[in-house]
Amino acid sequence: MILSLFLMIFLSGLRSFGAALLFSFCFAAFLTLRAASAQRRFLKGLTKRINITIAEVTNRPGDQLSVKQFRHLAKSGERLPLDVSGVPGLNLHVARASTLEKHAPEKWVAVFTVVPAENGTASFDRLVAAAINAGPGTAGTNVA
Repeated sequence: MILSLFLMIFLSGLRSFGAALLFSFCFAAFLTLRAASAQRRFLKGLTKRINITIAEVTNRPGDQLSVKQFRHLAKSGERLPLDVSGVPGLNLHVARASTLEKHAPEKWVAVFTVVPAENGTASFDRLVAAAINAGPGTAGTNVA
């Protein structure tokens, strides 16, 4: 609104209340759309990096997060269960990291946690071995 009042001095077309209101609305909408698109690009890039990590760890490129799912995980605090070479027990947890600075950029934390299976430690050992030995594009190894 202050910018509109300043421009009224030089532009006679902005010397009415309706024009000043319209200018203020358009200027605010422009700034909001730019900020929203920048946040959308940021979340899309972050989701892509997490999807690459999920594909490397699970050896299943089909387990992909959408930006909407990523945002839901971050807001709700839920964990996404994942299978490593067919063995359940890996969870993905996404959260927004808190900072002490007022105007610090957003920071996100994505953590993979391993939970031992209910049916014993043999499947848990297979899960850990599959996660450690599996490289990108490999089927993993079987632990006897």
